[in-house]
Amino acid sequence: MAYHHGNLRQALLEEAAEAIREGGVGGLSLRDLARRAGVSHGAPARHFPDKAALLTALATDALERFQAALLGGMAEAGDSALDRHRAIGMGYVRFAIEQPAYFRLMTSRRDFFEPDAEFDAAYQRLFETIREATIAAQQEGWAAHRDPDDLLIAAWSVVHGFAMLWVEGGIQDYFGSLDPEIAVSAVIDIVYAADAGAESA
Repeated sequence: MAYHHGNLRQALLEEAAEAIREGGVGGLSLRDLARRAGVSHGAPARHFPDKAALLTALATDALERFQAALLGGMAEAGDSALDRHRAIGMGYVRFAIEQPAYFRLMTSRRDFFEPDAEFDAAYQRLFETIREATIAAQQEGWAAHRDPDDLLIAAWSVVHGFAMLWVEGGIQDYFGSLDPEIAVSAVIDIVYAADAGAESA
């Protein structure tokens, strides 16, 4: 997609996301990005002085897209706190499957990035969304005796692990044509059921 007018910064971010989808972070360069956008080699430097700055901005954009996707899923789930909490898990995996380049980047090692207040703020908003949904689910009856941060870590780890296995192809290698929606729903059921079992023991 050649850039002609409008928001050059956003156009560069979109081209960078496409480049990462095709060749990973290692294959991304500002020179190639300029070629893709149809601008001069020096044009990206107006917004991104180096590759680290570009990746930081792209990771922040990914987090914001991810947050919007989770909030949209929660809104569709209705008023039940348990349903809204479940929607986060479903949305987490769905985003990873539909946007693997964004997902890999925003969950990659931070040594790709430079210190950035906007990235940190976006990550904090995401964390608070998940934590508040966890507390609300507890108030509706899920594992009320547990520390909410312990629950958040456990549920987040399980869902993130599933998402990473799917994105990297590990699950498909062993189970073939697995429906991710059904599979992650079963994973979430296990998280809820395991704690219910602990309460009744």
